[in-house]
Amino acid sequence: MTAKTYPLWTQNQAIAYEAALEAINDVIAGYSEQVDIESQRAIPDQARIDWLELRTTQAREVAESFAVTDDATVAQVLMEYSAIVRERDRREAAL
Repeated sequence: MTAKTYPLWTQNQAIAYEAALEAINDVIAGYSEQVDIESQRAIPDQARIDWLELRTTQAREVAESFAVTDDATVAQVLMEYSAIVRERDRREAAL
């Protein structure tokens, strides 16, 4: 007789986790774009590039540090990184 297996997480957890990862990836893409823009300036601001690269590394570490079943962390990451994306989008729309 085969034992029943159950998913390790719910569909809602998987959706929230994927949304959090998507928000992180969106932030990383934005930082990478800013590094590229800054690098192409006649006199690049190395301190800004370093800061952006640090933030990119931190975002990657966050993406690797939480699990699909960690509801509180997933919610926190989704809230924080979505806010960064919304603020960036708001600033770009104002240009």
